[in-house]
Amino acid sequence: MKQNRIILTLLFTLIVGLSMPAKAESLDKLVPQAADIFGRFKREDILNMDLVKEAKGIVIMNVKGFSIGIGGSGGDGILMARTDKGWSGPVGISTQGGTLGIDVGGVNRDVVLLLMNNGIVTKWANGESFGQSSATVAAGPSGASALDSTMKNKDCYIYSTTSGAKIGVNFGGLDVDINNEGNANYYDKPLVSAKDILNNNVEVPASKKDALARLYDLLK
Repeated sequence: MKQNRIILTLLFTLIVGLSMPAKAESLDKLVPQAADIFGRFKREDILNMDLVKEAKGIVIMNVKGFSIGIGGSGGDGILMARTDKGWSGPVGISTQGGTLGIDVGGVNRDVVLLLMNNGIVTKWANGESFGQSSATVAAGPSGASALDSTMKNKDCYIYSTTSGAKIGVNFGGLDVDINNEGNANYYDKPLVSAKDILNNNVEVPASKKDALARLYDLLK
């Protein structure tokens, strides 16, 4: 009986902990993490770089899946958009609920999403919810796989790995939140908006440019 109470207490604590809003991650942590993730995907020939060059936006994040009967996933990362001046500065984001390349409970997974049109970039920037059919998502072609014209009809391509080149395509029921606190601290602007960052209307502080330059180089 006592053991059952202990188990119930632990489960209750886990459920409450997962339901509480997490502290906003610092972009000083998220940007190098994104560079590490993208660099590994590129180095291991997981990504198709021709498709990266076609993308209008990119999401790079670490996602955790929940187990013990609790569905969904959650993670933190960055969103960037391609502009006439090149890639924008990073916007901190987080996701809750639903699925994002997660097909096994209790996993810790790195995810790269290529956003193929401006409309889907705007949806992410607005912190919208993605229902099961609100975006057309497919597994991204790897390495030097040939591209075809139909690929431009997709909203997103998803690359997801735990270790090695395992690719997942689960996507839906996902809530996207803008990390306003992290963005304000990174750009030193209390009211900075995701839209202004993604339109390159906000300058990345000089002290942040070296860390970001590594990611820009990898995206070439």
